[in-house]
Amino acid sequence: MYCVIVGDIIHSTKIDPGIRKMVTTALQDTFDRINTDHIGSLMATFGMVRGDAFVGIVLSQCHAPNIVQDIIKAAYNVERTKMRVSVALGQLTIISDDRNIVDGPALHTAFSNLEKLKQRKSDHWLQVVFDMGSLSQPLIDGHFALMTALTKDWTDKQHEVVWAMEKYSGRQNVVGKMLSIPPSVVSKQLKAANYKAYRKAWEGLTDYLMTMDEYVVGDKPIIEKSYVPYYNAGLREGDNQKKFTTALSYFQKALEMAKNKLDKDDPMLIPIYNKLARTSLHAEQYEDAGTFIDEAMNLHEKIPKERLLHNEIPAIAYATTLHNIALYHYKTQNHEQVSSYAEEALTLYKDKLPSTHEYIEDVLLLLSYLKK
Repeated sequence: MYCVIVGDIIHSTKIDPGIRKMVTTALQDTFDRINTDHIGSLMATFGMVRGDAFVGIVLSQCHAPNIVQDIIKAAYNVERTKMRVSVALGQLTIISDDRNIVDGPALHTAFSNLEKLKQRKSDHWLQVVFDMGSLSQPLIDGHFALMTALTKDWTDKQHEVVWAMEKYSGRQNVVGKMLSIPPSVVSKQLKAANYKAYRKAWEGLTDYLMTMDEYVVGDKPIIEKSYVPYYNAGLREGDNQKKFTTALSYFQKALEMAKNKLDKDDPMLIPIYNKLARTSLHAEQYEDAGTFIDEAMNLHEKIPKERLLHNEIPAIAYATTLHNIALYHYKTQNHEQVSSYAEEALTLYKDKLPSTHEYIEDVLLLLSYLKK
């Protein structure tokens, strides 16, 4: 199951060209940040298509609520420009990291629902639809109907205070200082906006989307089975919980299912091989790690060099494989080979990611070990 997120600017043809340019710039800046923050969970990066629309595809659907909110805020902060956003969970028939090539039922559903939002001719600032393709869809629809009603009469001040609360992790004293208003005003605005209910609604949706993966890997067929929930479960067990043996079993299952879904030479398998390699290294299963690295490199060789080095997702995946090779040589005491692979990975990371990104910090840490 892939999570397709699409949207467009409401009344884009009526917006002043100068403001339209500012909105597009604000959205692209937000897409760049989303692409950086969620690079390990993206199938296709976020970006504008067809003038006033955007598309992005996420593997970890639990990130969708925060991504949607970030996009809505980015546009609204420029002269209160409003967005329509449609999210659809489902299958794709043409799978690619190029958002202009991807096709399939999930993409069609997302754009079809976006058109339905457009036909409502609403002027509300929160126009969002989530299509889960599951038995819970009526509850999801009701969830957003209630959120729409809850936020219908928000004032500009309420937007400002609520979004500041989210930015500053719910610290009312910090919000008051940043907005130069007394704590009593912050509290009054939050109460008028029903902030606690609004925040709980988004958090509940995020929890539900995360739980969907657990139902699949637990063999409880609430949604159609695919490799993506197993991949997500592996990420949580390995990256977050450091349970590497469990993570390996999930990544192995993801690889098995992905090979049935995709061609065995499909570059979309590379992220799974990279996660298997990295997790095997953490679990000190070095022979297996070497095998997974070789499989990833074989798939990289099938990608045209120009695209491999310059398109964001293929380039970062390649850098990750190089990083894994460097780690493999470090773990197996072949230190002479570490530096060249680590430096090449670092160059690619720096070209595509901000200097503070964890991938860059990890490579720099590895290089620092060589100097000790």
